[in-house]
Amino acid sequence: MAKKKVKTKAEKERLQTISEMPCYACFQDGREVDAEVHHIRKHTGMGLRPPHSDTIPLCYSHHRTGKISVHLGKKEFEKRYGTEQEILKIINREIEKCKEENQVIF
Repeated sequence: MAKKKVKTKAEKERLQTISEMPCYACFQDGREVDAEVHHIRKHTGMGLRPPHSDTIPLCYSHHRTGKISVHLGKKEFEKRYGTEQEILKIINREIEKCKEENQVIF
């Protein structure tokens, strides 16, 4: 059995930060809803998890269960909120800006 990879300090901090942010999609719609961490899959197989650096905050509905979600309604999700890569850039900028200003994100 393969050895489980241990998260680095930076990865743990990233995941903690993302989990404390509101859902990006809900926030765009004017609501603050608790989020879970969504790993952006690009060129990974079913059993391979993308790096923890490729994560964005989405509520369970926009992440996995809603008609407009990255897993069930990706086309509509992207039409409304942008691609996962576009959102990742926005989230990364927001995290860096808040680190510099020592503020709460969003």
